[in-house]
Amino acid sequence: MSVFTHFAAGALAGALIPNPFAAPFLGLGSHLLLDVIPHKDFEDYRLEIALWLAAMAVLLIGGAYTLAVLLAGLFAVLPDLENLLWKLGKLRDDQKIFPGHRKGWIRHGRTTGTWSVVLQVAFTAAVIAWMIWRKG
Repeated sequence: MSVFTHFAAGALAGALIPNPFAAPFLGLGSHLLLDVIPHKDFEDYRLEIALWLAAMAVLLIGGAYTLAVLLAGLFAVLPDLENLLWKLGKLRDDQKIFPGHRKGWIRHGRTTGTWSVVLQVAFTAAVIAWMIWRKG
C-alpha cells in the first residue's frame, strides 16, 4: 500500500482506540494487515511522500490530531522507510526486516492495477473526512 494509505489506517486506529501506549502497536499492525491485501505500489516515492504530507497537513489543519492518532499514523508509515531505502539503493531486498516486506515471512499482497490506487485515495480521503467531521 502507499504511504498515505498506511498513515490513514494507522491514524484511524489511533482515533478508534485512543490509547497512546497501544498506538505504536496499532500502527504497525495496520501496516501488516494492509500489506497482505493485493494492491499497486507507487513507482514514484516522491509523489507518495507528498500525498502523505498532504494527508498529515489536512488532519492537522482540521484539528483531528491526538497523541494516539499521531503515534499510530507515524508507526504505520515507519516500516516503509526500509522500502524507501531499498528504492534508493541503500538497502538490499534481503536486508529488509519488517515481516510484510521480507520474503518468506508474511506474504505481501500481489500487484494489482490502477484501480487499487483509486481505492487507496478514496479510503484515505474518507478516513480524513471522518476524523475531521468527528472532531467538529
